[in-house]
Amino acid sequence: MTRLSASSSAASLAAHLSATLEGDGSVVITGVAPLETAAPGDLTFLASPRFAAHLATTRAAAVIVDAKAQRPRSGSVLLRVAKPHLAFARALQFLRKAEQHRQGVHPGAHVDAAARVSPAATVMPGAYVGPEAEIGPRTVIYPNASVLARARVGEDCLIYPGAVVREDCVLGSRVILHNNVSIGADGYGFTRDGASHVKIPQVGNVVIGDDVEIGAGSCVDRAAMGSTRIGRGTKIDNLVQIGHGCRVGEDVIIVAQSGLAGSTVLEDRVVIAARGGILGHLTIGAGSTVMALALVTKSLPAGSAVSGNPARPHRAQLKREALLNRLGSEPGKKSRKKTR
Repeated sequence: MTRLSASSSAASLAAHLSATLEGDGSVVITGVAPLETAAPGDLTFLASPRFAAHLATTRAAAVIVDAKAQRPRSGSVLLRVAKPHLAFARALQFLRKAEQHRQGVHPGAHVDAAARVSPAATVMPGAYVGPEAEIGPRTVIYPNASVLARARVGEDCLIYPGAVVREDCVLGSRVILHNNVSIGADGYGFTRDGASHVKIPQVGNVVIGDDVEIGAGSCVDRAAMGSTRIGRGTKIDNLVQIGHGCRVGEDVIIVAQSGLAGSTVLEDRVVIAARGGILGHLTIGAGSTVMALALVTKSLPAGSAVSGNPARPHRAQLKREALLNRLGSEPGKKSRKKTR
């Protein structure tokens, strides 16, 4: 059970969610918990029929459900909506008060005299803001986070401990960088002079659109020339690598431990599942899905769904795996197919 920073009656929450209320609207919600472990006072939700059995036994004060869910014997209040998971997210936003920060620059922070920090921003002790950097209103720079020279950070951003925004990089508004995110480190650029590797100076930057969130330990490298770009509304999980010169569109999802080699283009609404890999200089068309562990070696048209290594159309990969299973997974193993 997780206690919330605000409480609400079931009726007030139903009104906020535009939900149909079934049961006692005066019930007070003070926490959230999974359906099977919820206790009186908790809010929970049912988004999949697989967990419908728990609805009959849950002790939750209120459950967000769809139109098909049966009324439980437990007497829990029901909030009926079209999309329970989405409604639960909005309920959490309603019930959880945002952490309040004292605006201004803490004496323990180091802010260069040539930096421009909004009076409505918060720069915490141990944070660093470099010369000519700009920090927008209501943005929070947490301890041990750094915004280097000439970087620009928009409004209502959260830069968590250990995150670094390197020189000349640009963040839009409402961007969230979780712990130890690296924005604008040098891309992997080298050439050889016959005997050794010669570094190619990475003189570009990174430009991140509004409402982007980047998970802990992820890296977005600066372009050798021009900009590495992350489009509005894109969400990047933990431990993701975005190579130099990549262009990631709007509302893209990139899940943990995935990697994009340099100059990859992901068009809008692409989904890269966990540990997906994209070779460099490829274009993944809008609305495509790259399944977990897939390695994409050629460009994909819009709406593709691929899996496997190397990646191929998902249905073709499933057929291939079925044939391999019929042959037997061990060398020399006899087929189990019966003969007459």
